[in-house]
Amino acid sequence: MKAFLVAVAAALVLAAAASFLLAENQRFAYQAFATSGARVSDPGTNLVGPRWTGDIKEPGKAGHKAEAGS
Repeated sequence: MKAFLVAVAAALVLAAAASFLLAENQRFAYQAFATSGARVSDPGTNLVGPRWTGDIKEPGKAGHKAEAGS
């Protein structure tokens, strides 16, 4: 019976220590992946350009023709 109680106590101590260590090393995604190339909150004009209106024209009416190999 004494070995069982020691095992339960050891499991509780190990669980508490693991919980503490994991909580100390945890960071939010915006902190962990904060680089100059990753803009999460404000994409600015890096995706479509400053003159993007959201108006999509049909390919035939914009004057563009599909060329072979493009």
